Amino acid sequence: MKKNKLTAAVLAVVLAFSMMTGCGNDSSEDSSKTGQETTTSSSEADPSSKADSSESSSESDTTTTTTTTTTTTTTTTSESTTTSQTTAKTTAAAKTTTSAAATQKTTAAKVDPSANNNVSLPKSGQWIGSVYVCDRNLGNKIRGLISFGSSEGLAQSFCSMVNDMKAKIGGVNVYTMGAPVSSAFYTPKGVTGVTTDQHKAITDLNKYLRSDVKNVDTYAALAPHVNEYIYFRTDHHWTELAAYYAAEAFAKTAGVPFKTLSQMQAGVKQGFTGSMLTYSGCQEFSTYPDTYYYWKPKNSYTTTYYNGYFQNGRSGSLFLDWASGAGCYCSVLGTDDTIAEIKTDVKNGRTLVLIKDSYGNALVPYFVGSFEKIYVLDMRYTYVNLPSFFKKIGATDVLFGSSLSSFYTSSRVQGIRNIM
Repeated sequence: MKKNKLTAAVLAVVLAFSMMTGCGNDSSEDSSKTGQETTTSSSEADPSSKADSSESSSESDTTTTTTTTTTTTTTTTSESTTTSQTTAKTTAAAKTTTSAAATQKTTAAKVDPSANNNVSLPKSGQWIGSVYVCDRNLGNKIRGLISFGSSEGLAQSFCSMVNDMKAKIGGVNVYTMGAPVSSAFYTPKGVTGVTTDQHKAITDLNKYLRSDVKNVDTYAALAPHVNEYIYFRTDHHWTELAAYYAAEAFAKTAGVPFKTLSQMQAGVKQGFTGSMLTYSGCQEFSTYPDTYYYWKPKNSYTTTYYNGYFQNGRSGSLFLDWASGAGCYCSVLGTDDTIAEIKTDVKNGRTLVLIKDSYGNALVPYFVGSFEKIYVLDMRYTYVNLPSFFKKIGATDVLFGSSLSSFYTSSRVQGIRNIM
């Protein structure tokens, strides 16, 4: 009994640290709705999947990753919205860690998040705090949106940085893939002042990027799936399903193999209330939480975490299955302030470096079946000289894969320049 209590306490502390480093959420959480988690086969969570039940998961990195307490803030401005994660409030961390320690296995909900017509487009909305709250009085249709702003000047600044990086690293493949924020698809018709045209913000980059830098049109990859569960209602991130569609588009552009959802192991967590509650104070977000779906690679791989200087490596797990409640988005990587190294059984000589913000976390599982090695660097917490790092680890591909907001935020662009 004492051992079980100690284990629960350790997990609670680790999740509290993960929340403080901001892997996804800073919202307060209704603890009565947390702690329901299931890891299942793909066919259980996704009836349309045809996973081979004889193929077992071979994730070999099982050590829980400990994290540090570096913090960052989320800001919403008229110029652009930074979608970085924020420090968890003490009350939110306490409620979430309590539910994490009490996490229990349940039967998977037989829901297909990729089925059409699961998601309705909002009809109306109002500003509450920094959130445009849609369909507030329509039960589980409530959805929070953050604003987005773009300009030609910001596009040029980002592209100039990427072009300079490409010039420094020569033959390494370079890609840009900015993820739209949810206001791109779910702003009610006729409403202005929430977002500029995010598809245009993506395609505008083509005017300024070098011809040998490939820009992935993430908006085009997601638009056919707007009625699917591609964005959380209660959080500012995209879902793992959205990241899957984006990763598929990237894999086609990069010319690497790609695993479908039916070839992966699915997991489901109930009771995810994310950042929109904190940003708006609108309690309906906790009344009608999200469901967090995720998919694990089945091929063999190991994960090692380093600090932002690429030092002090330690083995760890790519997934934190026990993360729950407001910490559900922490289920992949667990934190942002480390450099993750993933070595896989893919033998194609391709080494990917992903330069990301919190949106990039959701992409990582889908690259495990595509690249021999993957390095995940968060643009806010990395201190290595990037060209030297690329050379040291033998990078063949570099992907700027983050929220589109980071591309259009001057401080993020300058931060990358500072380590070039």
